[in-house]
This record gives sequence, structure tokens and C-alpha cells, in this order.
Amino acid sequence: MQERTRRSVGFVGAGRLAASLAAGLIRANYRVTVIASTTVESARPLAGELSPEVIATGDLGEVTALAEVVFLTVPDSAIAGTCAAIPWSPKHIAVHCSGASSLDVLSAATQSGATVGCLHPLQTFPSRSPQPERFDGISCGIEGAEPAGSLLEQMAKELRAVPFRLEGVDRVRYHAAAVLASHFVVALAEAGGRLWELAGLDPASSREALAPLMLAAAKNVSTMDLAKALTGPVARADIATVERHLAAIKADPALLEIYRLLSSELLRLPLEHDAPTSARLRDLLER
Repeated sequence: MQERTRRSVGFVGAGRLAASLAAGLIRANYRVTVIASTTVESARPLAGELSPEVIATGDLGEVTALAEVVFLTVPDSAIAGTCAAIPWSPKHIAVHCSGASSLDVLSAATQSGATVGCLHPLQTFPSRSPQPERFDGISCGIEGAEPAGSLLEQMAKELRAVPFRLEGVDRVRYHAAAVLASHFVVALAEAGGRLWELAGLDPASSREALAPLMLAAAKNVSTMDLAKALTGPVARADIATVERHLAAIKADPALLEIYRLLSSELLRLPLEHDAPTSARLRDLLER
């Protein structure tokens, strides 16, 4: 692809996303030339892991001298200020990776004639070590005027991800949906661990015991209709068990609220319960 070989790629921010995204682009034969951070010392470890040819710098002016496509992989609150500190020109494409931020945070680049865009991977990046395989099969939200839009779509495909467009999307609600589906899995693991301990089990064993169950449920969600993926007392209309759960958990109001709220959400699914059963479950869970 001519566009891929013609444009060099740089990063401002040397954190977890930058590590895997840069490694993924290198795997896809893009030329990553520079990693910048607040100091050259903080950029150097990632640059060294990626390739001896990748330059580490603490000078933002050096980034646009060495790269045409620049990813701003910094915290959301720092994107606008970081963008304003970079010397852009019309040859550059400025890209942020924020789910909740519009392209307005890149207005300083636009004012200098650069094209702007967004590539937001729907994935977690828990490690600072490069893990390009985390892009395999995931979805990436893309936004950007041409040539940024088409280039970022192509990048996503060559990262082995599936691109979709974000133009016209309510970005905050979109990002909140991603948070519900990912961050709150950790919250559920914590809540499940608390109940595990309240049941009289060793709290140290909760993750080992519950994680395979969570993984299996996630696998069901990825391959089946949600109503068919659901198992357990709500799915089988086991009202007696739901009642016993509520009675056992009521000593911890926070856990009781989590159980009720999430069980109520399950009632939105087409579970094919008869009307009296659905009404009884709602009465128990939505009071």
C-alpha cells in the first residue's frame, strides 16, 4: 500500500496503549520512527523495546520533524494541551485514541493545516510491554476527514482489527458503553469476591474459582444471542432461588443493590417467561 509506505508514524506518550499500538503497526510493516514523552528517559524504554531504529525524545518539535502521522497516546485531559504544544503543518495527520473525546481536542493541529482523526481500540491494555496481538479481531472506532479517515481504517485492518466509523456518534455514551462492558467486569469480580468471602470461603481463592466462569459467560455472549447466553435463576425463572439470594445478601446493601440492578437489566431480554412469572421477578428485583 503506497500510503502506508509513504507516511512515517510517531507517538506522543509512551504508555500501555502506545506500546501495543506501535508494536502492532510495526508488525503490519508501518515505519514507526519516534516515541516522545515528557522526558527522553521516559520515552527510551519503549523505543528500545520496539526497534533500535525508533528514536526516543522529550522534544515535541522532533516528533513532527520525524513523523507525518502522529498518535497522541496521552490521557484524555492532556490531549488538547499536548496537541497545542506540537508544531504541526499541512503534511501531518494528528490522531488521538480517546473514546469519549471529539476531534475538537485536536483543533490546534487543524488550525495549523494538519488533518485530524481518531482511532479508538475497543480493548484493554493492562501491560506496558508491547502486545500487538491484543488488536487481533477487536473493533476500532475510526473518525477523520480524508485522508485521515481512509488511512486509519486501513491501519485498523492491518492491525488485524475491524474498523467502524464514529462520525455522528454520541461519543460520551459510546465510551460509557465500552466502560460498562469492560471496566465493570472488574467491579463484578470484586463484588463476587466479597460474596465469596461472606459465604465463608477463602477470599484468596475467589479469582481462581470465579474467573473461568466469567470467561465462559463472555464467550457465550460473543457467540450466542444474549437470551440464549444467559443461564442461572433469572433465565430459568427460578423465583425461589432469587428470593433466597436476596434474603442472604440483604445484610450488605451495596451488594444487594448490584444484584437487583443487574438482574433487572436481564429482564429486558426476551426470556419467554409467562406474564405472572415476569411480574413476580420484577416485583422482587425492581422494588
